[in-house]
Amino acid sequence: MKKILSVLLAALMIFVMMPTVFAASTPVITTTVDKTNINPGDIVTVTVKVSADSHLCALTYDLYYNPSEFELVEGSQSLKGEFDLENAKNNVLVTGQNVFKYAGIAAERLTGSEAVLFTVQLKAKGSTGRLTASVSEAYTASITGEETNVLASVAAASFKTINFSSISYISLQEPSTTTIRYKDGIILHVTLDRPLPAGAKIKWSTNNDNFKISVSDDGQSAMIISDKKGTTTVSATLYSITGSVLDADSVEMTSKAGFFDKLAAFFRNLFSDPEILDK
Repeated sequence: MKKILSVLLAALMIFVMMPTVFAASTPVITTTVDKTNINPGDIVTVTVKVSADSHLCALTYDLYYNPSEFELVEGSQSLKGEFDLENAKNNVLVTGQNVFKYAGIAAERLTGSEAVLFTVQLKAKGSTGRLTASVSEAYTASITGEETNVLASVAAASFKTINFSSISYISLQEPSTTTIRYKDGIILHVTLDRPLPAGAKIKWSTNNDNFKISVSDDGQSAMIISDKKGTTTVSATLYSITGSVLDADSVEMTSKAGFFDKLAAFFRNLFSDPEILDK
């Protein structure tokens, strides 16, 4: 009995001392950007990481973009992290018409903490856009060097679409009414959602002459006076110092200036000044 117990204990010790060979969790490739609100000419930095203890040994990663929305900043690729610094000779970066491709083969499987694989920069051509990250090849390796194709699980866990929209600088405050009597008026106000860029200016406009318009010195408010019958779109547009449009907002206003509206205004204004709303 003692002999059997000794054998069992020895076997247990050998098992405990053996390196762990259990399969690692599914590697996750994470794609992040430093901004999602953009203006034309802005630089977007993309950072790609791999999860901790991924046991990843080979990867092909694709970052798709529309060339009408973004262009690659040449020379901006930066290999980072243990995966690349130790195995830089086995990693190549390839650019295509609408895809940034990263192909990496590690000499040893990846272990340890989360690692940055690379960063790359794209230049925005407009104020909207989309990037799509996907994985087309992925292998992990066991401690004995046996490789396993984990593309299906890695691709599902790592696929990501990132949408970009314009930066909001200004917005029109909602007027207390959108219908103005003949000769009456209202002062429209702009709300600054964030500090304006240096040299930027707000300009007001209307799509017809139903209202007379006068703008404050700082451009943050405008008074419109009903003059002709009809509906008018009143717009506030923010221009950069170079003249490009940074942001815009608009509101539809109705001018009641028909025959009977003008007749009523004539008698009304005999006893009082036209009403100018400021709210």
